[in-house]
Amino acid sequence: MGRIDRYLLKEIGTPLLISVVVVVMMVFLFQARRFATAALGFGLTFGDAVVIFSSALPPFLVLAIPIAYLTSVLIGLGRLSQDLELVALRAAGASPFRLARVPIVLGVLVSLIAVPIAVRGEPYGMRKLYERLLDVGLRNLSSAIRPGVFNEDFRGSALFAQRSTRDGRVEDVLLYDERDPARPFLVAAQRGKLSPTPNGLSFALEDGEVHLGAGQAGETYERLHFEGVELALDADAELVRRTRFVSTITQMTNGEIWEIIERDGDSPFARRIEKAYWRRYAFPTMAAVFGVIGAAIGLTAAPRARARNAVLGLLVVMGYYFMTRVADIVVIGSANLSFWGAWLPNVVVLLIGVVTLLRAGRPS
Repeated sequence: MGRIDRYLLKEIGTPLLISVVVVVMMVFLFQARRFATAALGFGLTFGDAVVIFSSALPPFLVLAIPIAYLTSVLIGLGRLSQDLELVALRAAGASPFRLARVPIVLGVLVSLIAVPIAVRGEPYGMRKLYERLLDVGLRNLSSAIRPGVFNEDFRGSALFAQRSTRDGRVEDVLLYDERDPARPFLVAAQRGKLSPTPNGLSFALEDGEVHLGAGQAGETYERLHFEGVELALDADAELVRRTRFVSTITQMTNGEIWEIIERDGDSPFARRIEKAYWRRYAFPTMAAVFGVIGAAIGLTAAPRARARNAVLGLLVVMGYYFMTRVADIVVIGSANLSFWGAWLPNVVVLLIGVVTLLRAGRPS
């Protein structure tokens, strides 16, 4: 490695870590409202917050690393341009491709680090995130009964309690259950407690009665007294609302994805998840592509053109995102395009970067 390479590596590598942290925090803040909806409540503990953030870190890194690398290339080359060092290097005979060598090679190394995070870390992290959000959601629902009103967070059931405590205990309880429309029933109890279970919520009631309405004979009214009874409540609708931003596809491993593709053939859903499979490789690889386009932007800029570099970098990210959205629509409606739907945006940006570097190398 020559002196110029080491110097460029220092200028680009130094801001890379800071850029990754900043972009991760920006992505986290962008998703903060979703996390608040899903996780905040009486049941959230410090341990929950640590698990939620650490589980979300791999998918955040998958998004952040390519963008952070583009930012670090623009910052590093922008600093050299600001001090006219790029002008001096070009005057000494260094071609644009010679100067772009370090950003490109470093981008390839960054991509090699990012790909395992996307392939292994993202599905593992999203699955752990989903499981912890479900656990927190169940605990929140079990301790968030609003006294004096009918609570309808449970599918097919309405719950009323005159008083409640933070630990999920309620007093003077009415529960109307119509999950079986042919056999609805009403429960009145002196006390009760909601508790999360692996399969949902358990509602333990004490000292009450069950009113079954018309019995088997059709003319009778059944009323059962109990000292203690335990009912299961269905909170699926509320939990789905809280966790709907955690896609099922992102929780799948590559093996699970291919099982569905082989089973469903050329269905729209199979195309969608196949594109998600290829995107796990395509998006982290954008670090190398951004290295090319970042070098092209930095090496074709006039001295002291940092604002121009920042605007072009933002346009590159927005253009790449727009192409991926268009590709999503095309892939769903067309067969045999999942691979190209994931990789074509990379190819387009790469070609733009290479052509720009070639034009920058022409003698003026």
